[in-house]
Amino acid sequence: MQVHEPKREKKNKFSFLTSIWIVPIMAFLISMWLAYQYFAKLGPEIKISFKNNSGLSANQSYIKYRDVSIGVVKDISLDENGKGVIVTARINKEAERFLNDSTKFWIVKPEVGTSGITGLDTLISGTYIQMYAQSKQSDAVKKQFVGLEKPYIDRNNDTGYRYHLSAPDSRNLHAGSPVYYRKLRVGEVEQVALSKDGQRVKFEVFIKHPYTEYISKETQFWLMSNISFSFNHSGFNLDMAPMSHVLNGGITFDTPAKIVHEPQQGISCIFYLYKDKLAMQKKRIGYGKTHEYHYFLLADEPIAKLDVGAPVEFFGFQVGSIIAMNSHFDTKMKKIISTVEVVIDTSAFADKVDKTTQDTKIFFAKAVEKGLRARIAQSDPITGSQYVELVYEGKEGQRTISKMGNKEIIPSISNNDVDIAQKVSVILDKVNALDINGLVDTLQKAIKDNSTQSVKVLKEFSIVARNFRKISADPAIKKLPSTLSQSVVKLQKTLDSVNALLQGDGDKSALSRELTITLKELTKASRSIEVLTQKLNKKPNALIFGDR
Repeated sequence: MQVHEPKREKKNKFSFLTSIWIVPIMAFLISMWLAYQYFAKLGPEIKISFKNNSGLSANQSYIKYRDVSIGVVKDISLDENGKGVIVTARINKEAERFLNDSTKFWIVKPEVGTSGITGLDTLISGTYIQMYAQSKQSDAVKKQFVGLEKPYIDRNNDTGYRYHLSAPDSRNLHAGSPVYYRKLRVGEVEQVALSKDGQRVKFEVFIKHPYTEYISKETQFWLMSNISFSFNHSGFNLDMAPMSHVLNGGITFDTPAKIVHEPQQGISCIFYLYKDKLAMQKKRIGYGKTHEYHYFLLADEPIAKLDVGAPVEFFGFQVGSIIAMNSHFDTKMKKIISTVEVVIDTSAFADKVDKTTQDTKIFFAKAVEKGLRARIAQSDPITGSQYVELVYEGKEGQRTISKMGNKEIIPSISNNDVDIAQKVSVILDKVNALDINGLVDTLQKAIKDNSTQSVKVLKEFSIVARNFRKISADPAIKKLPSTLSQSVVKLQKTLDSVNALLQGDGDKSALSRELTITLKELTKASRSIEVLTQKLNKKPNALIFGDR
């Protein structure tokens, strides 16, 4: 009997291996595919140099372009000389084409200042790097960059003009501060920087089209007021700017209404930036702008209350302003000598028929030849603030504009001399109006009458002579012009004669009733001069600065 045994199947070595390694092989292939996908999308590694880190963190801070994350910061290290930092970042593959010569990077971080608040989004997302670029397929990929300290402003898609403004200080403005026209935003400040000599602050503003049509050489710029108020017959009016104006500040401008005006294109004209609308609206004469020239004046009197930006006035109208001052001590004169630089609109001194003349400096030169002088005047007796005033106080043809190197010097006069002359001139006019000869004759007759009342009055009149002697001996009187000094001397001699007569026979004199009344008026004058003398004893310079 034949027995059949079941056949055993032979095992396939390949299937055995496949069943064991299929999972690792598939995992390997998947990981290789993922690695390929990762490295295929991985862009180049770039390096950006900054002066400071400003809050960036490796593997946390991102690089953004148009608010889209296109890379991440991988490493932050000091540069070789230790004067800055090198930020190493990995850029996504799709953003590789933007890495060219037009690419710019800057750090965005939260900043709070008097001029506004920026970077508020970083309070949630953290500090990041912002990128600006233009796509240029033909350019090679750039991997080394120098970061910007300030945000870059893209004007490639905007049409307009840039204008230059100037002011004594920054006016608390910054790059990005808005520019308004009739409360419409028409541009912004692009740059705020010091002038080369450090005496001024320059502003570069960009105005968009079509608002540039409203800007001409006569346009005036001023800082927007956050709060303004006025009071008139209709009541009290308070106007407060929107919160965005308060936080960011801003500039506004206006052009005087004219039939025809030529728009000012670009930065060829420098406009003055006034601190507020009130300063802009101050009364002025002249054409300004192209007729403004630099002059200098020398002063040997205190200018502690004279500030840069103070006006230069002519008969109450502003014709210029102070732009710089420099003072030093003169050991020989024992005084502080100051050099004041001013800018003056020379067209203000042209005759009405000469307003069309281009070169108006000749009109200012002629005014100086006719006696125009500069002096330091006081605008406010309470605060003591000062300004430069142009007055006709010199003799015609006496002096002209002199030159010291390339500086044109305006002849000046002392403010003290002018004030003393004016005050004493009024006194002398009143004194000269008195009938001194008739008074002496009347006094001689009064002496013979021997009146008790007249003796008292005459004694007080003798005080008048003594008080006036004190006034005439004041050093300020000696500085007066020769004609005024001679008048004071003559008046003093006359009063001395009268006083000598009174001292001789005063006790034996008498006055008639009518003369007594007249002499009582002299008594009042005596008391007034006595008060003036007391003030001079307490404050010798009262004739110059008044009794305050």
